[in-house]
Amino acid sequence: MNDTIITIQKTSMKDYIKLMRPKQYIKNLFVVAALIFSNKILDLNSVFNTVIAFISFCLISSAVYVLNDIVDIEKDKLHPKKSKRPLASGVINKSNAIILLIILVVASISISLTVKTGLAFILIIYLFNNLLYSFKIKNIVLLDVFSIAFGFILRVCAGSIAIGVTLSNWIILCTFFLSLYLGLGKRKKEISTLKDNACEHRKILKEYNDEIINQMMTVVLSSTIVCYALYSTSNKSNPNMIFTTIFVVYGILRYNYVITTSDEGNPTDVVLKDTSLQISVLVWALSCLLIIIF
Repeated sequence: MNDTIITIQKTSMKDYIKLMRPKQYIKNLFVVAALIFSNKILDLNSVFNTVIAFISFCLISSAVYVLNDIVDIEKDKLHPKKSKRPLASGVINKSNAIILLIILVVASISISLTVKTGLAFILIIYLFNNLLYSFKIKNIVLLDVFSIAFGFILRVCAGSIAIGVTLSNWIILCTFFLSLYLGLGKRKKEISTLKDNACEHRKILKEYNDEIINQMMTVVLSSTIVCYALYSTSNKSNPNMIFTTIFVVYGILRYNYVITTSDEGNPTDVVLKDTSLQISVLVWALSCLLIIIF
C-alpha cells in the first residue's frame, strides 16, 4: 500500500515538472549575453545577479507554458505530440494548473526583486507580451513570430539590467533577427509536419506557406549574420571578436541544415539533439570569454 502511494506521488511530481517544460530553459541562456559581452564576467556579484535573473526567467517562462497549455488544451488534444502533455492528456486538471501558474509568477517576481526592481518590470512585460500572444497575437500573421522575438530581446535586457550594463545596439538586433529566424523555422516545420491538418492545430498556419517562409528566412538569416559581423568589427575594445563570426555563421547554417533535412523543428530540440550545433555554440561562447578576458 505504501509503495503504491509513493509511486503515485512521484508520478504526479514528474507530471508537474513536465508541465513546466524545464528543457525549454535553454532559451533563457540569452539572459547571460550581457555578462558575456561585458567586462564583468569575473565580477562575482554580477555573476550572482545573472544567475538570479536566469532563475527568475525560468520560473516566469514556465508560467507562460502552463498558461499556453491551459488556453490551447482542446487543440493540443488533436496534436500527435502535444496530446501527451499533462493537461491535454488529463493527468493534471485546469484548477491545479492555474494554482501552479500563480505560484510560478509570484515566485519569479519575488526573486527578481532581490536584484533590481527593473528586472521585475521586465518579467511583467514578458508575461504581458505572452498574455497578448496567447489570446490574440498568435493568430495574427507575422506579429506572432515578432512577439516571440520580442520575448528573446526581453531576456537579453533582463541580463543587462541585472548587472547594470548597456548592451550594444548590434547585440539587440542580432537577438531580434536570430529569434525571428528560429520562430519562422518552427512555423515552417509545423506546416511540413502537420500538412493538411496544420490549421486545425495552429490557426495562423493557414496564413503561411513554404515559399513565403523561405523568403522571410533568407532575409532574416542574412540580417543576423550581417548584424553580428558589424558588431564584431565595430568592437574597438575587443577587435579579435571578428574571429567569433566564423562560429556564428557555422551555427546558423548548421541549424538551417538540420531543420531542412530532418523532422526536428523546435529550436530547443534541435540544439539538444545536434552535437555539431552544441559544439559550435560552446566553442563560440568559450572564444568570446577568452577574447574578452585576455
